[in-house]
Amino acid sequence: MHSKHINLSKNYFYIELPLVYHMNLSSKNSLFAVLILLISTGCTDNPYRDEDAENQITSYGVLVHPMTNNHSAAPGFDTDFILTVWNIGSETATFKMEVTHKDEGIETVSFEQNINNITILADGVLPLIVNVNLSSSATGVLRTDIEFSSESNEANFTTSQKVTLEVNSDVTFDKRSQIGNLVKVHYAGILAKNSKLFDSSMEYVWNTYPYYNDGVSDANVHINTLAANNIGCFEESTKDGVILSFVDSRFSAYEGGLRVGMEVYEFDNQKINTYEEFYDAINATFANQTVAVSVVNETAGVDNYTVNMTDLGDFYVEFYPGYYQSWMDGKGFMGINAEEKTALNSDLCMGTRQMIVGFDNKMVGMYEGQTLAVRIPAKDAYGESGFSPLAGEDLLFLIEMVEIISTVVTQEPEEEPAEEPEENVTEEPGENVTQDYNMTVASVVDGDTFYLGNGDKVRMLGINTPESGRPYAQEATDFLTNMILGKEVTLVNDSKNPDIDSYGRLLSHVYVNDSLINYEMIQEGFAFWYPYSSGTDFDSVYEEAQAVASNNAVGLWTESSYNFTIDYIEYNPEGSEADGEYLVLTNHENFNVSMVGWFLQDEAAQTAYEFNFTIANNTSIRIYTGEGVDSSTTLYWGWYQGIWNNSGDFAIIQDENGYMVANYRY
Repeated sequence: MHSKHINLSKNYFYIELPLVYHMNLSSKNSLFAVLILLISTGCTDNPYRDEDAENQITSYGVLVHPMTNNHSAAPGFDTDFILTVWNIGSETATFKMEVTHKDEGIETVSFEQNINNITILADGVLPLIVNVNLSSSATGVLRTDIEFSSESNEANFTTSQKVTLEVNSDVTFDKRSQIGNLVKVHYAGILAKNSKLFDSSMEYVWNTYPYYNDGVSDANVHINTLAANNIGCFEESTKDGVILSFVDSRFSAYEGGLRVGMEVYEFDNQKINTYEEFYDAINATFANQTVAVSVVNETAGVDNYTVNMTDLGDFYVEFYPGYYQSWMDGKGFMGINAEEKTALNSDLCMGTRQMIVGFDNKMVGMYEGQTLAVRIPAKDAYGESGFSPLAGEDLLFLIEMVEIISTVVTQEPEEEPAEEPEENVTEEPGENVTQDYNMTVASVVDGDTFYLGNGDKVRMLGINTPESGRPYAQEATDFLTNMILGKEVTLVNDSKNPDIDSYGRLLSHVYVNDSLINYEMIQEGFAFWYPYSSGTDFDSVYEEAQAVASNNAVGLWTESSYNFTIDYIEYNPEGSEADGEYLVLTNHENFNVSMVGWFLQDEAAQTAYEFNFTIANNTSIRIYTGEGVDSSTTLYWGWYQGIWNNSGDFAIIQDENGYMVANYRY
């Protein structure tokens, strides 16, 4: 595939004026044609002339590349193309776009946001979505020509290129996706700022697309369809109450009898419908105030609790002295938090979507066989900020709807009188085995959690995957989705752990046919082995899988180039665990290393320390769990309690790309 990466020489000099150049890219196998016009400035007798500027050659040109071509669209329907427009000149240029020809049967050809020109920096590449809409009488293979041309420059040069797009209209669109469907798609994703490809499942794109993002290579090629369940489905607030999501056992709310999972009805005689109302009500309290809290009792109306508020300033002084602010003195505190009651946005939904918002929204309403494109702002992609390499990036996706699988709705069968069997009739077995929908995976939450068709939530035992937003979190979710979504699973309980955890999740080892999915997640490097303090029945198997992943340096075990070691962890200090716990980290490099964006976490990964620090060469530092003032050799995590388990734990340090810098198990 290396032949598709273009190296353009700029050593040509043309003297014929003016010159307009056209290219036709109507075939998948068309070679890229390039025009570069080079103009040198005239000489003068100015003794103060800039010799370098005088000899500098200016180049002009444009290269337009359709990501894919030869789309299918039924008469009366449309399809999208993504074009990449490369200004191969040495100066910023504006290119006018004009549809110079469209076959009969093509109703309209339009550019996104109805623009008619595009300005690109020198040697810059920008993507453009083009929509082709067919008439109801369309037939056969239809073509449209689009010309990109620059304005005349100071030497009266005009450069242009023509690209031809093809649409096969001899197809029918009769199956349309709707909210709640399970679908399978092919896709290609590029960065909006420079058109660079960061992921795709389209073989043609891998074979022909010339612009790869940093870190993307032929080793990343994959061509299986992507399964997406519960498209268009999400949790939305019911605005009729909040649920306690956190109750700290050290403070007055717990002492007063409040517990996680209770639905707050009234707080201090104020009806609570939303989180904002809950937050405002708590923020209005003061120290030593006695507050009445009413919670919903489904059988007896409400239950009433009384809580004595403590001082929020005192809490910050004790647990977060580095963040203490005097205005908090006297404010009420009780050690709780809540979340709004939510419900799925449609009765057609069996769970929530797994894809990023912009991608997921585009799939709703597409027809089987249709190809469309979408430009997604960062907030609807991987967020405007965060730990994902794509955080803060606007993206473009080309999506081909390959298959639409309708939502399965379970109904109780009506009782019918039993029929007498016919004599001498042998019933042939059906070709398809009926799948138990109750044990079919309806949606995937993240890399180690999913929902079954009957609504049960399952947490996979013996593994732990990165929290949302951290490196490899999305990859782990995608891998698990491809392994189990829409498939019937077998759940195996563990003799060393309860069947259900405190959150109501089933704790299980998960099989699809003969494949142990927990093992596969670890072996492929998308999860760490997580033995818990109690251990699991499969620890020896999972430890073996982790050894394979580590030896192969895949996924989470991809090795960073830095030479660091974790040398020691003080996990059982005298006195306060938060103040006494520390980890020793050594930089063995002969140069200072910026650790900005690096992460340190324990095995449970419920919290992580993000570095904003440069470590000196050949230096060891201590990282304390509790609060303190950072120095060149000492850092403080800022956590209020111990992190490193006395019974054993696993420390991991990853760089800004998620690559393994160092690890330590005890």
